Amino acid sequence: MNRSMWILAAVFGVMAIAMIYQSSTPGGIERPWAECKENLVTQMLSNVCTPRTNNFKTPQ
Repeated sequence: MNRSMWILAAVFGVMAIAMIYQSSTPGGIERPWAECKENLVTQMLSNVCTPRTNNFKTPQ
């Protein structure tokens, strides 16, 4: 196998491990940034989060 095939195999291996990890956690992986209407880059640059629902809990 040439070098590009090894890189491709490594990428697929990492993705498989990540999918197994995500499926084995009971509640899935927490994604607090998904509760905001803005995208992640906007949240990082402006530090603003408009909640998608009214029951948004802010971290303390």
